[in-house]
Amino acid sequence: MLIVGLTGGIATGKSSVSTILRDAGWPIIDADIVAREVVEPGTHTLEKLKLVFGPHIIENGILNRQRLGQQVFSNPADLERLNTVIQPAISSAMADKVAFWRTQRVPILVLDVPLLFERGYHEHNHVDKIVVISANPETQLARLKARDNLTDMQAKNRINSQMPLAEKVAQADFVINNDGDKTQLKMQVKELMNELRKFAVQYDKK
Repeated sequence: MLIVGLTGGIATGKSSVSTILRDAGWPIIDADIVAREVVEPGTHTLEKLKLVFGPHIIENGILNRQRLGQQVFSNPADLERLNTVIQPAISSAMADKVAFWRTQRVPILVLDVPLLFERGYHEHNHVDKIVVISANPETQLARLKARDNLTDMQAKNRINSQMPLAEKVAQADFVINNDGDKTQLKMQVKELMNELRKFAVQYDKK
Protein backbone atom coordinates (compact mmCIF):
# COMPACT_ATOMS: atom_id res chain seq x y z
CA MET A 1 0.00 0.00 0.00
CA LEU A 2 1.41 3.36 -1.07
CA ILE A 3 0.79 5.98 1.62
CA VAL A 4 0.67 9.52 0.26
CA GLY A 5 0.98 12.53 2.54
CA LEU A 6 -1.09 15.46 1.27
CA THR A 7 -0.33 18.85 2.78
CA GLY A 8 0.16 22.52 2.02
CA GLY A 9 -0.17 25.91 3.61
CA ILE A 10 -3.37 27.06 5.22
CA ALA A 11 -5.87 28.20 2.54
CA THR A 12 -3.75 27.00 -0.40
CA GLY A 13 -6.51 24.66 -1.59
CA LYS A 14 -5.49 21.35 -0.07
CA SER A 15 -9.11 20.50 0.71
CA SER A 16 -10.05 21.04 -2.94
CA VAL A 17 -7.40 18.54 -4.01
CA SER A 18 -8.53 16.11 -1.32
CA THR A 19 -12.11 16.37 -2.60
CA ILE A 20 -11.03 15.63 -6.18
CA LEU A 21 -9.16 12.53 -5.01
CA ARG A 22 -12.07 11.37 -2.85
CA ASP A 23 -14.53 11.88 -5.72
CA ALA A 24 -12.25 9.66 -7.82
CA GLY A 25 -12.70 6.90 -5.25
CA TRP A 26 -9.38 7.21 -3.45
CA PRO A 27 -9.48 6.52 0.30
CA ILE A 28 -8.64 9.60 2.38
CA ILE A 29 -7.80 9.96 6.05
CA ASP A 30 -8.46 13.61 6.86
CA ALA A 31 -6.55 14.83 9.92
CA ASP A 32 -8.98 17.75 10.36
CA ILE A 33 -11.90 15.33 10.63
CA VAL A 34 -9.93 13.14 13.03
CA ALA A 35 -9.13 16.25 15.08
CA ARG A 36 -12.85 16.91 15.46
CA GLU A 37 -13.58 13.28 16.32
CA VAL A 38 -11.08 13.19 19.18
CA VAL A 39 -12.70 16.21 20.90
CA GLU A 40 -16.32 15.12 20.56
CA PRO A 41 -18.46 15.40 23.72
CA GLY A 42 -17.50 12.79 26.30
CA THR A 43 -13.96 12.22 25.02
CA HIS A 44 -10.95 12.31 27.33
CA THR A 45 -9.26 14.82 25.04
CA LEU A 46 -12.09 17.32 25.40
CA GLU A 47 -11.92 17.03 29.18
CA LYS A 48 -8.16 17.62 29.07
CA LEU A 49 -8.66 20.76 26.96
CA LYS A 50 -11.22 22.01 29.45
CA LEU A 51 -8.73 21.57 32.28
CA VAL A 52 -5.93 23.30 30.38
CA PHE A 53 -7.82 26.25 28.89
CA GLY A 54 -10.85 26.60 31.16
CA PRO A 55 -14.59 25.93 30.80
CA HIS A 56 -15.16 28.99 28.59
CA ILE A 57 -13.99 26.98 25.53
CA ILE A 58 -16.93 24.59 26.00
CA GLU A 59 -20.41 25.69 24.90
CA ASN A 60 -23.39 23.39 25.47
CA GLY A 61 -20.99 20.49 25.95
CA ILE A 62 -19.26 21.12 22.60
CA LEU A 63 -15.83 22.61 21.96
CA ASN A 64 -16.10 26.16 20.67
CA ARG A 65 -13.34 25.87 18.08
CA GLN A 66 -13.49 29.52 17.06
CA ARG A 67 -13.05 30.71 20.64
CA LEU A 68 -10.17 28.33 21.23
CA GLY A 69 -8.60 29.28 17.90
CA GLN A 70 -8.69 32.98 18.69
CA GLN A 71 -6.81 32.27 21.91
CA VAL A 72 -4.13 29.90 20.67
CA PHE A 73 -3.28 31.50 17.33
CA SER A 74 -2.37 34.78 19.03
CA ASN A 75 -0.33 33.09 21.76
CA PRO A 76 2.50 30.67 20.83
CA ALA A 77 2.61 29.23 24.36
CA ASP A 78 -1.10 28.39 24.26
CA LEU A 79 -0.71 26.88 20.80
CA GLU A 80 2.01 24.60 22.15
CA ARG A 81 -0.20 23.61 25.09
CA LEU A 82 -3.02 22.77 22.67
CA ASN A 83 -0.75 20.61 20.53
CA THR A 84 0.60 18.78 23.58
CA VAL A 85 -2.94 17.68 24.41
CA ILE A 86 -4.47 17.04 21.02
CA GLN A 87 -1.68 15.80 18.75
CA PRO A 88 -1.07 12.45 20.51
CA ALA A 89 -4.80 11.72 20.31
CA ILE A 90 -4.89 12.57 16.60
CA SER A 91 -1.79 10.48 15.85
CA SER A 92 -3.20 7.46 17.64
CA ALA A 93 -6.56 7.71 15.88
CA MET A 94 -4.91 8.11 12.48
CA ALA A 95 -2.69 5.09 13.08
CA ASP A 96 -5.83 3.04 13.76
CA LYS A 97 -7.38 4.22 10.49
CA VAL A 98 -4.22 3.42 8.50
CA ALA A 99 -4.25 -0.09 9.99
CA PHE A 100 -7.88 -0.50 8.88
CA TRP A 101 -7.18 0.52 5.29
CA ARG A 102 -4.17 -1.79 5.20
CA THR A 103 -6.50 -4.70 5.95
CA GLN A 104 -8.63 -3.60 2.99
CA ARG A 105 -5.57 -3.94 0.73
CA VAL A 106 -6.13 -0.66 -1.09
CA PRO A 107 -3.28 0.25 -3.48
CA ILE A 108 -3.08 3.92 -2.43
CA LEU A 109 -4.07 5.66 0.80
CA VAL A 110 -3.97 9.45 1.17
CA LEU A 111 -3.26 11.11 4.51
CA ASP A 112 -4.63 14.65 4.34
CA VAL A 113 -2.55 16.35 7.06
CA PRO A 114 -2.23 20.17 7.23
CA LEU A 115 0.68 19.91 9.70
CA LEU A 116 2.36 16.93 8.06
CA PHE A 117 5.88 18.32 8.47
CA GLU A 118 5.28 20.06 11.78
CA ARG A 119 4.00 16.82 13.34
CA GLY A 120 6.67 14.60 11.82
CA TYR A 121 4.49 12.49 9.54
CA HIS A 122 7.22 12.77 6.88
CA GLU A 123 9.58 10.90 9.21
CA HIS A 124 9.74 7.28 10.43
CA ASN A 125 8.09 5.91 7.25
CA HIS A 126 4.65 7.35 8.02
CA VAL A 127 4.29 8.34 4.34
CA ASP A 128 5.94 7.10 1.15
CA LYS A 129 5.36 10.15 -1.05
CA ILE A 130 4.60 13.78 -0.18
CA VAL A 131 2.33 16.10 -2.17
CA VAL A 132 2.37 19.81 -1.30
CA ILE A 133 -0.33 22.22 -2.48
CA SER A 134 1.15 25.67 -2.98
CA ALA A 135 -0.12 29.18 -3.72
CA ASN A 136 1.48 32.60 -3.71
CA PRO A 137 1.33 34.53 -0.38
CA GLU A 138 -1.16 37.11 -1.62
CA THR A 139 -3.60 34.43 -2.80
CA GLN A 140 -3.18 32.49 0.44
CA LEU A 141 -3.85 35.55 2.63
CA ALA A 142 -6.90 36.64 0.62
CA ARG A 143 -8.43 33.16 0.66
CA LEU A 144 -7.92 32.76 4.40
CA LYS A 145 -9.45 36.14 5.24
CA ALA A 146 -12.49 35.42 3.07
CA ARG A 147 -12.91 31.82 4.21
CA ASP A 148 -12.72 32.41 7.97
CA ASN A 149 -13.85 36.05 8.07
CA LEU A 150 -10.56 37.15 9.64
CA THR A 151 -8.78 40.47 9.85
CA ASP A 152 -5.48 40.89 8.06
CA MET A 153 -3.56 40.43 11.33
CA GLN A 154 -5.56 37.36 12.40
CA ALA A 155 -4.98 35.70 9.04
CA LYS A 156 -1.24 36.46 9.11
CA ASN A 157 -0.97 35.03 12.63
CA ARG A 158 -2.50 31.76 11.45
CA ILE A 159 -0.23 31.58 8.41
CA ASN A 160 2.83 32.36 10.54
CA SER A 161 1.92 29.64 13.04
CA GLN A 162 2.80 27.06 10.36
CA MET A 163 6.08 26.12 8.76
CA PRO A 164 6.85 28.46 5.83
CA LEU A 165 5.29 27.11 2.66
CA ALA A 166 8.59 27.31 0.78
CA GLU A 167 10.14 24.85 3.25
CA LYS A 168 7.31 22.38 2.62
CA VAL A 169 7.67 22.71 -1.15
CA ALA A 170 11.41 22.02 -0.84
CA GLN A 171 10.69 18.65 0.81
CA ALA A 172 7.86 17.57 -1.51
CA ASP A 173 7.93 14.75 -4.03
CA PHE A 174 5.13 16.46 -5.97
CA VAL A 175 3.98 20.11 -5.94
CA ILE A 176 0.63 21.37 -7.19
CA ASN A 177 0.40 25.12 -7.72
CA ASN A 178 -3.11 26.34 -6.98
CA ASP A 179 -2.97 29.94 -8.17
CA GLY A 180 -5.16 29.16 -11.18
CA ASP A 181 -8.78 28.14 -11.64
CA LYS A 182 -10.53 24.87 -10.85
CA THR A 183 -9.97 23.46 -14.33
CA GLN A 184 -6.21 23.95 -14.05
CA LEU A 185 -6.25 22.38 -10.60
CA LYS A 186 -8.15 19.31 -11.82
CA MET A 187 -5.68 18.83 -14.67
CA GLN A 188 -2.74 18.89 -12.28
CA VAL A 189 -4.45 16.44 -9.91
CA LYS A 190 -5.21 14.07 -12.80
CA GLU A 191 -1.50 14.07 -13.73
CA LEU A 192 -0.61 13.48 -10.09
CA MET A 193 -2.94 10.49 -9.86
CA ASN A 194 -1.35 8.91 -12.91
CA GLU A 195 2.11 9.31 -11.39
CA LEU A 196 1.06 7.92 -8.03
CA ARG A 197 -0.52 4.87 -9.66
CA LYS A 198 2.87 4.07 -11.18
CA PHE A 199 4.55 4.25 -7.77
CA ALA A 200 1.78 2.19 -6.18
CA VAL A 201 2.81 -0.83 -8.23
CA GLN A 202 6.10 -0.86 -6.29
CA TYR A 203 4.25 -0.94 -2.97
CA ASP A 204 1.58 -3.51 -3.75
CA LYS A 205 3.23 -6.11 -1.53
CA LYS A 206 3.78 -3.82 1.43
